[in-house]
Amino acid sequence: MRNKLELYPNYMSETAALDEISTGGVLTGDDIDLTFLYDIINKHKFNSKYNLKLYERYSNLHSSIPIFNRTPRWSEEEDIINNKINNDFFSEIIDFKVGYFAGKPIGYSYSDTEESEQETGGNDEIDKAKKTLTDFIYRNNMFDVDMETTKYAAICGYSGRLFYIDMEGEESVISIPPYETIVLTDSEVTEPKYAIRYYPTKTIQKRTVWKVELYDSKYIHYYEGNLGQLTYKNSQIHCFDYCPLQIVPNNKEMLGDAEKVLSLIDAYDRSVSDCNNDVESFARAYMIIENIAMTESDMDEAQKTGVLKYFSGTKEGKVYYLTKDINDTFTENHLNRIESNIYRFSKTPNLDDEAFYSASGISLKFKLHGLETKCGMFQAKMQAADNYMFKVLSSSWSKRQITVDPLQCVVTFKRNFPLDIMSEAQAAQTLINAGFPQSEAYSLALQSVDDVDYIMQLIEKEKNDIPSLLDNDIDNIDDEMQQEQEFTSEDEENNDNQSKKDSNNMLKGVVEWLKNLVK
Repeated sequence: MRNKLELYPNYMSETAALDEISTGGVLTGDDIDLTFLYDIINKHKFNSKYNLKLYERYSNLHSSIPIFNRTPRWSEEEDIINNKINNDFFSEIIDFKVGYFAGKPIGYSYSDTEESEQETGGNDEIDKAKKTLTDFIYRNNMFDVDMETTKYAAICGYSGRLFYIDMEGEESVISIPPYETIVLTDSEVTEPKYAIRYYPTKTIQKRTVWKVELYDSKYIHYYEGNLGQLTYKNSQIHCFDYCPLQIVPNNKEMLGDAEKVLSLIDAYDRSVSDCNNDVESFARAYMIIENIAMTESDMDEAQKTGVLKYFSGTKEGKVYYLTKDINDTFTENHLNRIESNIYRFSKTPNLDDEAFYSASGISLKFKLHGLETKCGMFQAKMQAADNYMFKVLSSSWSKRQITVDPLQCVVTFKRNFPLDIMSEAQAAQTLINAGFPQSEAYSLALQSVDDVDYIMQLIEKEKNDIPSLLDNDIDNIDDEMQQEQEFTSEDEENNDNQSKKDSNNMLKGVVEWLKNLVK
């Protein structure tokens, strides 16, 4: 568990100090006191080291997993058995949250309402804003960026997110590890005034050199050297009107999802390792040979053949097995209790629970209520961070004569929940029958639909195609009916002629019969 020094520091006083030496939030790199910069970084190093340790534990590095560094209970013994078994609940908690929250791409769109038309400047400007936003999302693969951001936040409590102009002059974004990210603000960390990124690099001579980047609302100030002996290099304009490095917190406390159950995970690892030590240090059963004189060769022969041949002397000889009495019920109950508490206090569903598979629909969602609560907290923080993201990006787009109102950019979150298409379809139809707009009903009820606008376009396209299809069908039907009528007329005429012939033949036959009868 963290101590107070390992929590994210409060930089209110440092922010105020930078405000005093800045001009409208813009700093001059060569005038910044390097000692002040050292103090900011040193204040963050405890939080940074703890977050790095958590990330290394997620990466399953030997040095960061407690059970791998466990020493034997009686170290003075030779060849002592000391099993170190890691049960990776830590990564399961993280991956489950990432897959559930960000496993389906977060939807980014631009509002198409009268208000957005007024704020943006007309339909043409709205179309231009939509294309600009869509190009940014696809060019930067926001699906991947959002998953990495969610992963860092779930592991360490927060993630950095940096906006920059790439080599082609386009706006880009990447996730930054939390142990490299410092944000200074007097409000929310999602809306920074200043920010620092610091990280080690290696020279050709394999010498470690630290690079430090200080961001304000206009410049990036570059420093490098040792963390206690930095040298100012230069400053560059980053082309945004706001600080481009922000923090996306997991929650207000900036704690990771698995931090509250680390002691439980370690206890589970110790228990399983001890059980394995017990099994390995003693055999399950030993053969006892009582009052029988046997040589080493006799024992070897017995082990090979499984048969003992002996002659007892004056005393009664016995051969039997000594088995170990293991209280497996206590062990299993103990492990089950720890496992249950790990899932319970981390708010992670246990997929091995049989009751989990028997649930569906609303009951299944209730079983995910704890996870949903945890994801809801992160979604609120992510929404705030996205609002700032659009504000930063729109400041750059405006320099290219592209108007994008940050308040008209819409973010839609969809959970990676098992599909229940029948229930979703019934819910959507119920909403439509209740008077909801069709697009709104689809957005609320159809969790399997990522882009409602695309579905609405397909519906309109089908509506436009139906009249032409009907016209073609009607023309074909008319032609078929006309041909059928012609065929029917010819058939009727032929049938009439045949009927007349049959009648005449019948009359002739009746007349001939009468003549013969008279004769």
